[in-house]
Amino acid sequence: MNRITITIFILIMFLASCSKTSTKKVTYISTGAVSEYKLQYLNDKNELVTTEVTPQSAQDQWVYNHLKDEGEIIYVSGNYKDINSSLKIMILIDGKVYKQASNEADTLFYLTVSGTVPYD
Repeated sequence: MNRITITIFILIMFLASCSKTSTKKVTYISTGAVSEYKLQYLNDKNELVTTEVTPQSAQDQWVYNHLKDEGEIIYVSGNYKDINSSLKIMILIDGKVYKQASNEADTLFYLTVSGTVPYD
């Protein structure tokens, strides 16, 4: 009986150790604003970072690249105060658009894009 239990335990441990998580390149991009805006995002250490961005034109982009393991949370959120502005936020995973959102003339609510790094 003990041999069977030990064998099953070793088999379970072996199978659990075989599961791999893959690291992916995650890119946050914000664009489209014509005036200063605030961003909050999760960095590579899973810390919430707040930054202010002052674009010169609507074509300017703010970009942040980092690596995340499959299943980890990704998050970026932004808000602007100029009624004449807009904002588009995208999350790319390995260079492909994962999620995106945009708004125009909405100074009340934060524009948020989030999720988890998908498994292959």
